[in-house]
Amino acid sequence: MESPVSTGIRDDRGSVSVEAALWLVPALIVVLGLVQLALWWAVVDTCSAAAQQGLDTGRVLGATPADATQQATGYLARATGLAHDPRVSTAGTTDTVMRISVSAEVTMVVPIPGLSWHVERAAVGAREHRTNPWGTA
Repeated sequence: MESPVSTGIRDDRGSVSVEAALWLVPALIVVLGLVQLALWWAVVDTCSAAAQQGLDTGRVLGATPADATQQATGYLARATGLAHDPRVSTAGTTDTVMRISVSAEVTMVVPIPGLSWHVERAAVGAREHRTNPWGTA
């Protein structure tokens, strides 16, 4: 009996494995990319919400920037696992304006050395202060 090679007939054993490898690798990359994008979006939303929470606390009459920082930090602590290395800053806060900035690094689905996604969100608003509507002391 002649071998398939000498007769010109091709043997296609193993072609399904090769085909699966060619299609599954890009599909896996797309799926992991979508999961990473979802994590990034969740961290953006978390940082925005933490900044707003801190602003809401820090702008009321008698509140300090430390109160705002504590509230935002507490919010980030409850959202564990999404982000790491969170930072909260009230730099830029004055007697009339409260500014709170929240930043964090996004947790990577597949850690790649040297690659990190940094998210920073800020919230700014007027601080409450005492007024005298009648203009007298």
